Parts: sequence; C-alpha cells; structure tokens
Amino acid sequence: MALNDPIELALILVFLAVFSILSYKKKLLDFEGIFIGNAVGLAAITYGPNPMVDFFAVVIFFVIGEIASNYPKKKHEQRTIWNVIGNSLPALAMLILIIAFPQNSFLLELAFFGAISAALADTLSSEIGYYSKKHPIMITTFKKVPKGTDGGVTRRGEFAALFGGLVIGIIYFFALLTGAAIPFYKIILYSLAVVLSGLVGSNIDSVFGAVFETRKMLDKTQVNLIGSTAGAIFCIIMGLLI
Repeated sequence: MALNDPIELALILVFLAVFSILSYKKKLLDFEGIFIGNAVGLAAITYGPNPMVDFFAVVIFFVIGEIASNYPKKKHEQRTIWNVIGNSLPALAMLILIIAFPQNSFLLELAFFGAISAALADTLSSEIGYYSKKHPIMITTFKKVPKGTDGGVTRRGEFAALFGGLVIGIIYFFALLTGAAIPFYKIILYSLAVVLSGLVGSNIDSVFGAVFETRKMLDKTQVNLIGSTAGAIFCIIMGLLI
C-alpha cells in the first residue's frame, strides 16, 4: 500500500533531502551510503504495507544509531555504503519480497521490523557496550577480551541491544494496535517477537564475529548482514508459530 497523500509524500521527500544534506556535510555517511539510506526509506514508503509506520521505523533506526555512534561527543569514522548495506539490506529485501508475495505481506512486514530491530540492537550493543566499565567476554568462550574485540559482549551492551529491540517493538505494537484487526494477545506476541529479534540478531552477529570475523573469514559487513537477516528469520518463524 503505497503512500497516496501528496502532502505527506512531499514532507517525506523534504525530510530525505535534509537527511542527505546533513549526513554528507557532517560526514556521517558517504555519498553511496546516503543513496542506500534513501533507497530504504523510499522502499518503505512505496512497498511497505503501512508506509508511514515503516518509514518511521527506518528513520528511528538511523537517528538513534547516529546518536549512539556519537555518544558522548565521540565521532566515528564516516560510514560507507558497506556499513549501510550490512545494516539495511535485509530490511530492504523484506520490502522487495512484499512485491513478489503480496499475500504474505503481513509476515514479511513482521520480518522487516525484525531486521530493523536486529540492526539497531547490534548498533547500540557495540556503541554503548564500548563504555562498559568491565571488560567484555567472548561470547563463545566466556573469557575476558579487550574492548573492541569481535565477538566480545558486555552486560551494558546486552541491555542496549534489548533497548533497541524494544524501541522497534513498540513502534510495531502501535502499528498493529491502530491498524490490524487481530486479537490483542497476538499483537503482544508479534511485538514481543520484534523485541526479541533484536537480541537474537545482535548475539548471532557476535557469534559470527567471534568465530569467523576474528579469523578474517568474514568482514564486518557480512557479519552485520547475517545478524540482521537472523532477526528477520526469527520473526518469520515466530510469525508462523503464532
């Protein structure tokens, strides 16, 4: 269901233009990264079953992710197209699949939110977890490792991941509450699946980071892709079970 209101569409296009200009001037994203970010936002508007809500979820992901990446007053390196692809491609893929399988749009939109939840959870886990007072532990061995080690997790990082999943889960909850004619208990269960997909995707990202990225068998983009995809798959499984 594409967005049909010309005023809302104009406002969104203005927002994307402002986002692009600020991201480029502040060196948050390179040109290609901005292009992909806009593509995900426009896909949410064009192909998302709930265009405004789906677009809002993408906006929240980028905004909170950038805030966390610069906390506190810490500038990260300019994000490239590969950073954005790693975090956004699975969500974009779910929206594209809605075109091919419109009869499964509800399940695929659930997976879209699961991918966004996992991407935001992983971003917050990495950025906020870095400031943990305790050393991270390797997720596969539970041994202490230096900060920044691939596969290292912290309690603060896990809570940050849960918060990221909760933010996207709440957005999805209100989307279902105001638009879907389904029982309330199922709305709770679907929303909980989105919340948990954040933790699932973030920790699978850490596992693959520990096993493969540390051995240079996968790079950061590929690991991020796997983590976000895991969030989407988790939501598909939970959606089928619910």
